[in-house]
Amino acid sequence: MFSQIMGLTVVNGNETIDIGAWPFIIGSLPFIVGIVAILTVFWYFLGRKRFEHQQILAAIEKGTPLSELRPLKNAGADWIRSLTAGVAFLMIGIGAATIVLILKKSQFNERIGLGIFCALVFFAIGVSQFIRGILQRKYDKNLPSKD
Repeated sequence: MFSQIMGLTVVNGNETIDIGAWPFIIGSLPFIVGIVAILTVFWYFLGRKRFEHQQILAAIEKGTPLSELRPLKNAGADWIRSLTAGVAFLMIGIGAATIVLILKKSQFNERIGLGIFCALVFFAIGVSQFIRGILQRKYDKNLPSKD
């Protein structure tokens, strides 16, 4: 019964062609692969979290300090990453806007608004990352040194 629902029959004049359920199966494959990928990632992170909890419980039972289990992150150069990402996004935004404005004069001017919008999104992300990097640098300079 399920194959009759999904079966595809094409009638062309006196000819009848039975294609079957293959177009529906092939069309649903990207959704099935996407769902399996999401579930796999979820299962991986859930298992990783459970493993971390088991390590913490084993360390508590042995009397090991938890600070030895997970070393602290070095947050010294985080502002460099933010500045770099900001400059990269600024350049992408400026480049995309330039390309859109150049293409505006040619025949590809139907979607000019969408192109400008995407360029402005990249530009805005770049500005925000650049400002974040500057603020992080000022904050890091005001912190007492760990020496």
